[in-house]
Amino acid sequence: MFHFTPLLGAQSDSPASQSLLELDNGIKILIDVGWDSTFDVKMLAELERHTPTIDLILLTHPTLEHMGAYAHACKHIPSFNAIPVYSTFPVSNLGRLLLQDIYLSSPKACTRLQDSAPTSVLLYPPSPSSINWPADYSRLPGDLPEGALKLPPTSAEIDSYCGKIVTLKYSQPTPLHSAVARVAGKLGSVTITAYSAGHSLGGTIWKIQQAQESIVYAVDWNLSRENCLRGAAFLGGEGGRVQEALLKPTALVCSSKNATTTNIAGGRKKRDEVLLETIRKTAVEKGGTVLIPTDSVGRVLELAYLLEHAWRKDPKFSGKGTQGKGIGLYLAGRKVRRLGQVIGSMLEWMDEAVVREFESIAEKSSQGNANRSNRRGGNKDGDQKDGQSETTGNKAGPFDFLYLNLIATPGQLSKVLNSNDGRGKVVIASDSSLEWGLSRDALLTLANDDKNVVVLTERTEGRPGLAGRLWQGWKEAVIKHEEDSATAGQFASIDTTHEIETSTKTRLEGEALLSYQRHLAARQALTSQHQSLLSSSGLSSGMDADQDDEDASSSSEDDSDSERQGKALTTATSKKLSQATVLMGGVVPAGVTEKVDIGVNVLLRGEGVYDYDVRGAKGRNRMFPFQVRRKRIDEYGEVVRPDDYMRAEERQDEDLDIEEEESAEAKKEETRVMGKKRKWEDDRKAKTGASGRKGGAAAETGTSKKRRQQRKPKGKKSPSDDDYDPERSASEEGEISDSGDDEGEGEDDEEALAAPSELHTTWETMRIHISATFIDFSGLHDQKSLRMLLPLIDPKKLILIGGKREETKYLAEFYREKAALSSRGASSRTDVFSPQAGIKVNASVDTNAWMVALGNTISRGMKWQNVRGLSVVHVIGRVAPTEPADGEEPGQKKQKLLTSEGESSGTIESKKLVLDTLPPALAAATRSFTQPIHVGDIRLADLRRVMQDEGHTAEFKGEGTLLVDGFVVVRKTGVGSVAVEDGGGGFTVPQAKGRTFVQVRRKVYEGLAVVAGGMKAVGV
Repeated sequence: MFHFTPLLGAQSDSPASQSLLELDNGIKILIDVGWDSTFDVKMLAELERHTPTIDLILLTHPTLEHMGAYAHACKHIPSFNAIPVYSTFPVSNLGRLLLQDIYLSSPKACTRLQDSAPTSVLLYPPSPSSINWPADYSRLPGDLPEGALKLPPTSAEIDSYCGKIVTLKYSQPTPLHSAVARVAGKLGSVTITAYSAGHSLGGTIWKIQQAQESIVYAVDWNLSRENCLRGAAFLGGEGGRVQEALLKPTALVCSSKNATTTNIAGGRKKRDEVLLETIRKTAVEKGGTVLIPTDSVGRVLELAYLLEHAWRKDPKFSGKGTQGKGIGLYLAGRKVRRLGQVIGSMLEWMDEAVVREFESIAEKSSQGNANRSNRRGGNKDGDQKDGQSETTGNKAGPFDFLYLNLIATPGQLSKVLNSNDGRGKVVIASDSSLEWGLSRDALLTLANDDKNVVVLTERTEGRPGLAGRLWQGWKEAVIKHEEDSATAGQFASIDTTHEIETSTKTRLEGEALLSYQRHLAARQALTSQHQSLLSSSGLSSGMDADQDDEDASSSSEDDSDSERQGKALTTATSKKLSQATVLMGGVVPAGVTEKVDIGVNVLLRGEGVYDYDVRGAKGRNRMFPFQVRRKRIDEYGEVVRPDDYMRAEERQDEDLDIEEEESAEAKKEETRVMGKKRKWEDDRKAKTGASGRKGGAAAETGTSKKRRQQRKPKGKKSPSDDDYDPERSASEEGEISDSGDDEGEGEDDEEALAAPSELHTTWETMRIHISATFIDFSGLHDQKSLRMLLPLIDPKKLILIGGKREETKYLAEFYREKAALSSRGASSRTDVFSPQAGIKVNASVDTNAWMVALGNTISRGMKWQNVRGLSVVHVIGRVAPTEPADGEEPGQKKQKLLTSEGESSGTIESKKLVLDTLPPALAAATRSFTQPIHVGDIRLADLRRVMQDEGHTAEFKGEGTLLVDGFVVVRKTGVGSVAVEDGGGGFTVPQAKGRTFVQVRRKVYEGLAVVAGGMKAVGV
């Protein structure tokens, strides 16, 4: 069974993507948790409704459209954070930078309290009727501002959300019953595999297998290789064919974006030349500023790599060796400094050309170090050589930014754009929508001079905001009746007015702050109460998934608690409600007057408590509490914590520093503002106590930080280092830090992010007088790629999502016509689905499968053969229902049936089917003999290697043809179709080679499973 429901991103102008896949055994898989630049929480209503039943989450790209709502869902949707998540390593690590950038740049991403409607979540499944839920519990108190915002996820929380993602490598089949999967239960029948999708670093095409279902999910992919990104992994087979793993799936989910447009003629090289020519005309000749809006961590890497290497090669850009000042090159984003650090650990995920470039630099590094040691007595201030670092003198790596200056705050950006240094500038800034991020600030600064140019890197037709308005103006002025690909790089002067929406955050104070805290406590209490009710009534809950395992060893006395009903149930759950609220940091709800008992957890959370009476305690309260801290492990092993290797004298110095800090903070405690984020020292004090080491907190000490700062080399100063906080993260290079503070971000940003706030929105009419052009750097498939590739993949079911209505309709009609003209029979026709958002389609494979048990007699005589993960055997037997055991009445066990619409659900008496041997009389009458069956497929490359190991010569001659010893031809005409032909002399070769034809045929047979002749082959 396979049902597909697009939650977002089907026949819509919004690029956000969310898809729900339903498989056998009630398995539900969510692919992508996307959002768009409007940050409308109403878009996530369907996601909230389905969350309690979702078993697995897969992520495809580290972009706003595919991952933007992930942190919001983990923070604000109950039980969402308990769902296992899978992605590639770059998607996990770049995704956390994206999410941190979103919440630091856009106040709207926090979402308002009044926009959320938690009723559908809290009341799923329906709660017991004995509980009277308040009808107005989701309303805002009268003294709370309408613009009050939810508390957004902090940087530390985003780190934890992304840290739990299980990362996979490309082409690595992962059965979800394995240990690496970290999941169990009904997901054990599913196998997932990630393949390269292009478009972004770590972008993924997912293949999902369960029984006879083979589903390929390919949304936002790019066949073409780019400067630093791989192409999609579709064409990885022999002779440029679609690789076998992605060929002929039972269902293909594909995006229809750009189905009616074609990319620029000349491909990637022409596209790059057009961008560089635009920079020459604007920045070099006119001294203007080129603004290139793009995303935060995805497509920005392609632009940064291209322009950094262009500056290294062209002296007109860099100004090196010329009398000119050169062109300033800047990358603006709230997390660009961290991005520059971590990208070095992901070179293996990039294109092979980048990997070779890095390897060649590494080989020359030792020679460069020796040459520098010989020149130590010479002039150290000599001119910088092309592509060499000023600080080390080594050849610069692919992502060592020699000319690309990083801008991390709005203040730095304003300082650069308003400087009158007389030279042109190129600014790459996030986000491409121009609705949030530093790209918006840059556009508002540059929008009063048509000497400046904004380069649109994506098609934003039909989208609200500045990017959509600029696209429409450019299209009306340039395209007319031509294809936009033929006009890429052409300029259009935009002179219009636009209503600019400006959103700002202000902290809540006084009565508004107290009302805000009461409202959050009440909502949190109701959520906890609902979860407790689910546990008490025996209903499943995703948030209690971890607790179920712990409670499994409890005595039968604990089970009796769930049998209480009526008033007793209400009293018990109210007590649990209070305990859960206190443990989560909330306030005890009104009406609860008794002292809250948090059980044995008081040993961890209570101050000055070192003993707990376990006499008469039940369940977990009988054992000392233990909190398992998740170890941070990368490809080199467990991450080393410097505090574990600190000398004794260093620990003494640290203890003295902590005591001084505690005494100073004690004086400030009385004047501390409620709702304000605590400092790092406060958080350490609360967690570790006076010793500073309780619980093994991996915090960086003041002494180690001081020593590290002393060892810090002096690098090239950025153009705005005066505004930049020089403190670095304690984690090693290439790995995302778990700390809340990050480079380029001050404590003020983090404090403002965590404090209760309200949103103020103002509208202002602004004149936009700027030049615009379009150069497609979206890195997506176009009409040519779709028309060529889809017939080659040849899916049995095709589901189109991710595009506009016109694009989806065009591609669906094209493929139906293409399938009708193919030579396949009517039994193998392709069904094309183009559902709208929220509409479920049935794309199950058109086969009837029966599950039978093997009898003891027939199972003992089976000789299984393994073929590509399947076990195959030939059997002749009889299927019959089992007889009920002694003492068991027939029909005692009942099985639920799936009923079609209009039929009433019910149960029927069912018996287990068993396959066993035939009776002797019937076996003699039905005995027959047929030719053996060869099951499986063979790769010519493997056969070539085997024959060469045997001492034969083997070489490829044309596509799908292998020539052995010059006269035996092995020709592969399709999947599972291999022909071995003797070109003459195969039986008369010299004695040393033997009978080559027979040997080749034998090797082909050895690569297949030869099933004995008979009536039927059965695979399980």
